[in-house]
Amino acid sequence: MAVVPQPETTGGGMGARLEAVLVGANRWVVIALMAAMSVLVFSNVVSRYLFNHSFLWVEEMSRYMMVWVGFIGSGLVLRYGAHIAVEALQDVLPTRAAQLTRVLVVVVLAITFIAMTWLGIQYVRFAWDQETPVFNWNFGLIYLAIPIGSALMLIHLLCIARPYVIGRQFDKSETFNPEDAVL
Repeated sequence: MAVVPQPETTGGGMGARLEAVLVGANRWVVIALMAAMSVLVFSNVVSRYLFNHSFLWVEEMSRYMMVWVGFIGSGLVLRYGAHIAVEALQDVLPTRAAQLTRVLVVVVLAITFIAMTWLGIQYVRFAWDQETPVFNWNFGLIYLAIPIGSALMLIHLLCIARPYVIGRQFDKSETFNPEDAVL
């Protein structure tokens, strides 16, 4: 698997700058959600064991934050080629056939992300009048993670599609190497 520089390091015009802003904002939202979730859960555990008191709202809040992290972070993971994938077929195919296989993968993923976005919007509409148990928040706000995350995955896919199809290249990060996650 080859890697290409992150959008921040690629020169270029307005498109590269917009992509860098998107990736940076996406990363910081995931980082902020994970940090807040960690602080909340840790604080609740300490409170439970030291003061024999648990905050009911922490479990609900952390659950919703994890849903958002999963959907918002999936596009970033896609950029680095870190999702589970079966690559054995394209490894044995001739170059042109492997590229056509990757075109098919991109098309199937794009259709899936479009469908998830559309169905996510329908689900948000369906759940809009329902309320969460503890906060009494609108469930539609929680489920917005589905269409927003799916749309972000589609955008990230479109940003990496060309280098992926041509040479199975993904973005590169100094702090994250998907090869380290291989069992």
